[in-house]
Amino acid sequence: MKISTRAGLAEIYERADIHSLPIDPLAAARSLGIKTVSYKIISEYYHITFEELYRKSLWGFSFLEGEFPVIALNESACGERRRRFTAAHELGHCVLGHLRGRNLESAEREANRFAADFLAPLCVIEQCGVRSVAGVARLCGISESAAEIRLRELRDGNFRRDSRISEQFSGFIVRYFQ
Repeated sequence: MKISTRAGLAEIYERADIHSLPIDPLAAARSLGIKTVSYKIISEYYHITFEELYRKSLWGFSFLEGEFPVIALNESACGERRRRFTAAHELGHCVLGHLRGRNLESAEREANRFAADFLAPLCVIEQCGVRSVAGVARLCGISESAAEIRLRELRDGNFRRDSRISEQFSGFIVRYFQ
């Protein structure tokens, strides 16, 4: 599944049956047919030491196993919010078509943008009326530094209000105000 970052988010939310925040990027990946595994499983299956995996990435990476995308996460390297961002970042590599080779620097930027947009959709944050860093972090299950960036982007108003995403999260938004 190759998508464009913005247009494809609604499609991913729909296909992964995501209707509320915080988003579980590993469940989303699995629902899209992307295998998710721990570093422990990768180490055992491929007979690779943890040190070799850490040299690849301390937090996680994605790769193709034949034609099938796989996300590998180091579940003990960091806190829950960092793991969620890493999982969303790697999901971005998978759905944006980066696993078949790409300019590394631009692929990393695109995957970071995807993770931020995926975990903290600005149109949902806006409709929930959340205006504090702590509130955005809590609502979306992201770090306060990531929440600060998303809140700045929300205040700048320089984002696309996607009616499909708003509709997908409409029940959540209504429940948020109850």
